[in-house]
Amino acid sequence: MSRSEWPLLAAVFLEMTGFGMAFPDIQLRAEVFGAPGQIIGAVLASYFVVQLLVSPAWGRLSDRVGRKPVLLVCTALSAGSMVIYALAHTVETILLSRVVAGLAAANVVAAQAYIADVNRGVQLERSMGRMSAAMLAGLVAGPAIGGFLATVGGNQLMGFAAAGCSLASLVWILFGVRSVPVVASATSEAPRLRRRSWALLQDTPGLMRFVAIAVAGWFVLACLEGTYGRLIKHNLGMGQFEFGLIFSYESLLGAGVGWTLGWLATRLGSSWMLKGGYLLQAIGLLAMPFAPGFGILLLASTFYAFGIGVTNPTINSVCSKMTSNERQGELFGVLQAARSVGFVAGPILGGALFDVLPGLPYYVAAGVAAIAALMVVAPQEETAPESAPS
Repeated sequence: MSRSEWPLLAAVFLEMTGFGMAFPDIQLRAEVFGAPGQIIGAVLASYFVVQLLVSPAWGRLSDRVGRKPVLLVCTALSAGSMVIYALAHTVETILLSRVVAGLAAANVVAAQAYIADVNRGVQLERSMGRMSAAMLAGLVAGPAIGGFLATVGGNQLMGFAAAGCSLASLVWILFGVRSVPVVASATSEAPRLRRRSWALLQDTPGLMRFVAIAVAGWFVLACLEGTYGRLIKHNLGMGQFEFGLIFSYESLLGAGVGWTLGWLATRLGSSWMLKGGYLLQAIGLLAMPFAPGFGILLLASTFYAFGIGVTNPTINSVCSKMTSNERQGELFGVLQAARSVGFVAGPILGGALFDVLPGLPYYVAAGVAAIAALMVVAPQEETAPESAPS
């Protein structure tokens, strides 16, 4: 691991810890405030609607002004969003906090582009795996801590603690993460890129397919996250604390997979890793509604977590290799927007399907994961010409 990488991973871990604290609480808190399933889904989806609108622009901005300024601004916004959540007493205030959090979500875009700036070739898979592991490690700590704090002190205690994590990340980025030089050609292309938010998909052969696969994968995760708290409460009588424990276990397993990603990539290849990962997700999702207790639920979560631990960083590294160095920020903005598309549709549809039949979102999500596996073809990064190093 390079010296330029580990401070960024530490900052990402702190930020994702704060972000993850809200996961066990949002849908149940909105339910306490009187929101029905479709409104809960809309609140969850609002974060991703904003992401969809702003992520490509944030990515292009980071190509022009550098990654660190974008990281600082977005992390500050993230802290502000959790302060709003801590003060929330209505569904509308929760909605406002999620909108501000959506504006802040490009810190992940800038962090991933930073990793692509300093790593290429085989090392990129390893570094993307470590980035994924740092994010998931934060999501191990976050939901467990957030679930406990929400049980003890409600959204006030949990929200202020999450804001504190984001502020700690802000300080770490300010003093610990060094700036990477801006690629000169990105500046010259700026006017054209401002006019065409999705131009990269037209300019890069084969990229559209993998972005569509990413949309499917994020839709699957959104169906799970948007209804999981309600599912385990309905079927097993569990609450925020159990949600936090299971989500943390999934994130811990995914983080472990991330650290081995380079080893897996050299033996299996990216296309087989993607196919196998999405199929494992489908198996786990199909089993979750039928789990009679905590043990079987944990087993189903194991299949799902291993699958997503493989697919997410692999999609990122495949797309990064297909894209020129000077447009890495734009790429990760597009991928973040693709994530948003999945997460806009997932919570709304998942919440509505849950109101019909609690297991229905999981059957639909499993089918989408299987389709994603069938969409995978051998990526073109091995034959695409390499752009000059930045």
